[in-house]
Amino acid sequence: MSRALLSRAPVSPRRPLPVRAAWLAVAIALAALSPACAHDDVTARAQGLVAPYVEAGLFSGVILVARDGRPVFRQAYGLAEREWEIPNTPQTHFRIGSLTKAFTAAAVLKLAEAGRLGLDDPVRRWVPSVPEAWAGVSLRHLLQHRSGIINFTALPNYYDQIARVDHTPAQIVALTAGDPLLFPPGIRFEYSNTNYVLLGMVIEAASGLSYEGYLRENILAPLRLKETGYDDLTVILPRRAAGYRRGRAQWRNAVPMAASSAYAAGALYSTVDDLLAWDEALAGPRLLSEASRAAMFDDRGTGYGLGWFVSRAFGKPGDKTSGHRVFGHAGSIPGFLSINDVYPDDRLTVIVLSNTETAPAQKIARDLAALHLGHYAAPEEIVLEDVILDRYPGTYRLGPRAFLTVAREGRGLTARAEGPGLREPAFPFVPESDRTFVSPVADMRLTFETEPDGTPTGAILHRDGRDRTGPRVTAEEARAVLAEPPQAHREVAIDRSGLAALAGRYALGPGSEIAVTVEDGRIFAQTTRQPRNELVPEGERAFFLRTVDAQIRFTADETGRVTGLILHRNGLETDAPRLPDEGATPPLLGQRAGSPGGLKGSN
Repeated sequence: MSRALLSRAPVSPRRPLPVRAAWLAVAIALAALSPACAHDDVTARAQGLVAPYVEAGLFSGVILVARDGRPVFRQAYGLAEREWEIPNTPQTHFRIGSLTKAFTAAAVLKLAEAGRLGLDDPVRRWVPSVPEAWAGVSLRHLLQHRSGIINFTALPNYYDQIARVDHTPAQIVALTAGDPLLFPPGIRFEYSNTNYVLLGMVIEAASGLSYEGYLRENILAPLRLKETGYDDLTVILPRRAAGYRRGRAQWRNAVPMAASSAYAAGALYSTVDDLLAWDEALAGPRLLSEASRAAMFDDRGTGYGLGWFVSRAFGKPGDKTSGHRVFGHAGSIPGFLSINDVYPDDRLTVIVLSNTETAPAQKIARDLAALHLGHYAAPEEIVLEDVILDRYPGTYRLGPRAFLTVAREGRGLTARAEGPGLREPAFPFVPESDRTFVSPVADMRLTFETEPDGTPTGAILHRDGRDRTGPRVTAEEARAVLAEPPQAHREVAIDRSGLAALAGRYALGPGSEIAVTVEDGRIFAQTTRQPRNELVPEGERAFFLRTVDAQIRFTADETGRVTGLILHRNGLETDAPRLPDEGATPPLLGQRAGSPGGLKGSN
């Protein structure tokens, strides 16, 4: 490769630097600096690390990093209120979503310490109105998301209908009370906000106070968390951030959400300083006994304790016992994203609060932790000449009705996916080589297929743990395909006795699978952390969903054994191979299903 076309760029202080170069330029060895200079350098590197997300318009909010309980990085970015262009400050109040669960869990533990309840009490003792089928669910099952109760926020009409109006906790629970448990209580972990709504009802029944009142009197006031509370949009709250989302290539107000529709699962607001004080209180005996704190962070092998995820970071690949212990939780609520990560052995806390739904909050938090723990290695900048960068802009087909539009921007590229249901901003990409580009703001990599003369013929987008490959097409072809009306789907009669052959688990991607079940001649599919949906047949192996624009086709090998499925959604096709059922051989589809393997690789 010619050095005239691909080179490492020298850093010049007399000319403006690209975003990536700006935060690379401060990567100076700390060992050669005084403590004061070292602190300044880490701060500069942290600022440079966040800068690409801010300049890309993806992040707006406040970040705090603390060592030994003292802030070492505390910075606000962007606007708290876009209509009046009011900036965020460290004192801005943000909705924190599921970070609320740690407060709810602490309230249950305090009541247990006072002898008002037991963690292994059945939920029906405190909420007698729940279905008989939930009789085996204990408070501990609820705390650890091992109840099997369906997640009400995953219902198809939650955000556009349910979340917009006030509900009582009993009304929220009733949304899923008629559905069977996903699994017997205690069998496995399945995140469900319904669990923590029930816990809020338990707190009220055991304490005689409202959920809000118990938190205020027994947790917030004693810890002097004056900037944390139960959100109520009818109350005037100084320095309240508004929440935003991206839509139709512009900023929009997030979908309105009543706090009561999240309740004990996600209704609190807070500031970065209050959350740091909260983390510090849980690190010692100010709020909970040593036994309660041990129980809170004991995941019992599930990865989730009581209101906190429990894991390790920056360990050796394949060694689950290596790396730094981290207790953390994320929050996601319309218009807001939040992260609260605590590294207990390192006395490091990272808090990210954002009032945009586009914020890569988890990546920002993890990269800042890596920086402060000595694990962050910023890559060197690569500069490509215009003759190379100008090759790649164009349109690439990623699926039957999904396209990637690549454009030139500065010394890099941007790429934006388009298709039914795909509404994303253009993500920036910077070069890793003359054919591979990586996004500095998201976990994505873009590689171009080229002819010997360098002409691009296709693109490979690596995202969410999988590659999508597509040829280069004209913009006119893409517009024509996207303008086509969606295919009409019609239910047909099939021999339902063969549906059992399709039941099983299918790997959709890292940490995600589709569970297919058959009950009383009906077939259902459920994606990880999503509600279960009935599949409607439009062929012997082809099904569609009525609630969303998605279709599933099952595949088989030459012998007729089920080998996987193909999910059609958002204009994309995703292959999901079948996972083994505890050593069992995948069942045969049978002769009625047509010629063996007839759908394998089909569109």
